[in-house]
Amino acid sequence: MEGKIFLNEVVDNKDRKFGGALKYQPCKVVLEDGTEKNALFTRHAIEEAMERALFNPEDCPQKELSWWARTFG
Repeated sequence: MEGKIFLNEVVDNKDRKFGGALKYQPCKVVLEDGTEKNALFTRHAIEEAMERALFNPEDCPQKELSWWARTFG
């Protein structure tokens, strides 16, 4: 897994509508064909996703160990 969202990277909602979030965490999403799209996540949406991952660890990709770490642990 290579994707990262940096919680310290925040953009203001410049044309905020009633009930809209004040700020977003921006990121780029790379589609299957390599096309990049911008995405904006609320802090709440990220917290929900982290909680989902906490309760479903079997669904989270595991970090691959290098040959050296696998061999010599």
